[in-house]
Amino acid sequence: MKHFLVSSTRTIQLAALLFFGLVITQQVQAQDKGLDIKIDLSPEPVWYEQTWLLVAAGAAVFILILVAILKNNGKKIG
Repeated sequence: MKHFLVSSTRTIQLAALLFFGLVITQQVQAQDKGLDIKIDLSPEPVWYEQTWLLVAAGAAVFILILVAILKNNGKKIG
C-alpha cells in the first residue's frame, strides 16, 4: 500500500509540475513585444517602379521581337 501512495504522490507532483509549466509558458508568450512599426513613404520610387523605365524596356523588347520576325521573313526555315 505504501508503494501505491508514493507512486500516486509522484504522479500528482509530475502532473502539477507539467500544468504549472504550461501556465508559465503561456504567460511568457502572452507578453507584449512592443512592436515598432516603421513605414517609409518616400516620394521617389525605386528604380524598377519608375514608369519611364518600364516603357523603355517594353519598347526595347518590342523592337527586338519585330527585328527577329522581319529578319526571318524571306528565308525558308528547315
